[in-house]
Amino acid sequence: MTGRAIILASGTVIAPFGDPAALAFFSGERLKETQDRAFSKLGLEVLRVASPAEAIELVKSAPAGPVVLLLDRLYVSEKAAADFLKATKKLKSPVALALAVDASVEYTRPLSSVVNESSQIVHDMVRVDGADLPAATNDAAAWLRTIVGGARRALVPKRVIVVDIPLPVIPSQDDPRPILRYPVTSTIVCSIEHWVHVLWLNQIAFGIRWMELLRKRPLWALFRVLLGFAFTRERLLLRLVRRGRGVKIHPTAHVSGSILGDGVVVGPQATVRNSILGPGVIVSDHAVLLNSVIGDRTLVTENTFGVSIVTYPDATVGNYKFQMCLVGEGAYINPWAGFVDAKFIGHVKVSHHGALVSTERAFLGSCVGHRARVAAKVLIQSGREIPNDTVIVMRPDEVVSEVPKDMPAGQPHVRDRGTLVPLGQEGGAR
Repeated sequence: MTGRAIILASGTVIAPFGDPAALAFFSGERLKETQDRAFSKLGLEVLRVASPAEAIELVKSAPAGPVVLLLDRLYVSEKAAADFLKATKKLKSPVALALAVDASVEYTRPLSSVVNESSQIVHDMVRVDGADLPAATNDAAAWLRTIVGGARRALVPKRVIVVDIPLPVIPSQDDPRPILRYPVTSTIVCSIEHWVHVLWLNQIAFGIRWMELLRKRPLWALFRVLLGFAFTRERLLLRLVRRGRGVKIHPTAHVSGSILGDGVVVGPQATVRNSILGPGVIVSDHAVLLNSVIGDRTLVTENTFGVSIVTYPDATVGNYKFQMCLVGEGAYINPWAGFVDAKFIGHVKVSHHGALVSTERAFLGSCVGHRARVAAKVLIQSGREIPNDTVIVMRPDEVVSEVPKDMPAGQPHVRDRGTLVPLGQEGGAR
């Protein structure tokens, strides 16, 4: 197949990182690399342009074959891209990509600008070979949205497995049994416009990556299944571990259903389940990682308990009950730092376009910027953004820096302005 995938710069910047959307992290690579790989495998020449005027010229000069326009902030899985081209093969352009609303769409939809049409979500991706395009404007996203608005829809088929996961939040009359509907599918399209989209997309990366791996290596997958001697979920996950070169797993560690990059080290009594670990990741003694994506060369310190966390490369994370958080490149999280990850009444709100906006989630942590440092005894409220290069430490008066020599034995003492005083006398004599 010959043709072109023309990717328009949207100007979208992901806070607090300050990175363009095209550099958002996804499962060991950047969104730009993911787009290039997906469309190149379909035989399309990938071209990136800064303006609609450039895109129009490339469409006019395109060789025979499909021509696809999309924004640089759009994640499109290999399966979704292939099925879109197949579904539009006999349709007159322009044709926009649409997905039926289900758990896989709803998982990443909040805070995005995708078009919701009843039971369908229409994304900013359109096939335009042979189509007349509107005059160029300065706003690439608005220009492409005009094309999408006048295009017919191609509903891309997909199969989704939904796993209901109970959430650690207080039930209410509206939601008597809070659950997270976790989707497993390789047909995913997501508009990356906020750090929560980076987090959510990576959280479902496990299903995407495994589906891609099983399609590419069906004989390997069959062999691993047969090694389990039974089709039980537990035995199957134990066998479905993809190891890179030079991986070291301690005999007492437990690793199941995961993808490990080159040089990964998993220490004694550590657990890694349903996770993706990039090259050079170190999982220290007794650490636990569940449903997480860990960037290259990240250090997970001893006794860390991480659930659905995502880290960019070169981070250091160590925390008990570290859940639903996104950690930037080179950032450091002290084991004694605390991140609130649930809102017991209502939904967690985050900053978006200068306002606090609901994420439609009651279970969400925070985002730590590139090279930021979060020290011990710091407690971060859910939904917060820690800027790049920020250093957050505990208050000096929270440290016992002076221990009186005449402390009476057996009497309870408390910390008060850096020293210890008898219980009930804090704040001065009473």
